[in-house]
Amino acid sequence: MKSLIKIENLKKEFRNEEFVTKVLHGIDLEIKEGEFVAVMGPSGSGKSTLMNILGFLDKLSTGTYHFEGQDVSKLEDDELAEMRSKKIGFVFQSFNLLNKATTLENVMLPLLYTDMPKKERIKRATELLVSVGLEHRLDHSPSKLSGGEKQRVAIARALVNKPDVIFADEPTGNLDSKSGLQVMKILQDLNEDGNTIILVTHEHYTAEHAKRIVKIKDGLLESDYEVTKRQWAKQNGELTK
Repeated sequence: MKSLIKIENLKKEFRNEEFVTKVLHGIDLEIKEGEFVAVMGPSGSGKSTLMNILGFLDKLSTGTYHFEGQDVSKLEDDELAEMRSKKIGFVFQSFNLLNKATTLENVMLPLLYTDMPKKERIKRATELLVSVGLEHRLDHSPSKLSGGEKQRVAIARALVNKPDVIFADEPTGNLDSKSGLQVMKILQDLNEDGNTIILVTHEHYTAEHAKRIVKIKDGLLESDYEVTKRQWAKQNGELTK
């Protein structure tokens, strides 16, 4: 597999007047195309900061970051924004859906900044909603959806630009166990189809749905290992025995 993400001695600190808060202290990590990696760590470990840097939402302080072989360490904000819109799909714990828009409009939203004709935008968004089992919810607003349905909409939206990698930040955090497993089933299926998934979670149970677990503690890489006994989710929100 080709290298997708490679960081070397990555450090991140935040400055507030005379105060400096060091969050990441020198992380080396490589993720290849088609992997399903869970990044684990307790609150304050630096895992969300790491995801923000890898997803072009923030900049590193020192070190290097190569994405698909390109050194993106010193890109300007507008260049990072362009990379993010074309290369990255995000799924957040809080869904981040527009309440006044329909399900279909929410999924189409990232395509508004492209030159894709409206007819094609509707077709693409509809196909993705069908793929996550929401063909009967196209005209519904988020307020009429369950938590699990909202997260499936968010997954469809993350896929609409055909990103190179999907970041899922605590995607089951606001869901009951059944809905959470249904979401993990979708992510596992996407990975089986060749999509690269990076899952950020503090739950070991959720991380075991991935193929590889990277643990962050106190801003450092604590461990990095393959999952030997994966949890496999089923469509009905149960585990495969």
